[in-house]
Amino acid sequence: MIGFGYDCHKLANGEKLILGGIEIDSELGTIAHSDGDVVLHSLCDALLGATGLGDIGEYYPDSDIKYKNADSRIFLNEVVDLITSKGYTLVNVDLTIILEQPKLMNYKIKIRESIAELCKLPLERVNVKAKTSEKMGFVGSNEGIEAYSICEVK
Repeated sequence: MIGFGYDCHKLANGEKLILGGIEIDSELGTIAHSDGDVVLHSLCDALLGATGLGDIGEYYPDSDIKYKNADSRIFLNEVVDLITSKGYTLVNVDLTIILEQPKLMNYKIKIRESIAELCKLPLERVNVKAKTSEKMGFVGSNEGIEAYSICEVK
């Protein structure tokens, strides 16, 4: 089974930028109810979608104060545990982060390692790609960030 996930957040000066559980050195960070980790949010949606278990908002609504500033690694750990408890096995994940600045080349391996550990996968089953939007749209104007995830679950 295949799952697909997407997330986006606005960016603002003085906020933290956390991607895949890793804090990125950046003047801009995400505005969000939780920690705004678009990578882990999109991955949770992909996992839940592959297994027919809904979406991240059903489990961690932004209207619930207990998730204010929450660490999204907790969300992913719980989603991985949920799908495992239902008898599913995660095979691999592939993620794309779309962000104009900062460049993520030096962070990609750290993000991969973090996701592999959180998902209990070998590193070679986790892929992270970083793209820009060529200065087009809300990402290109540094107003926001997007992340796409796909996974295979059996």
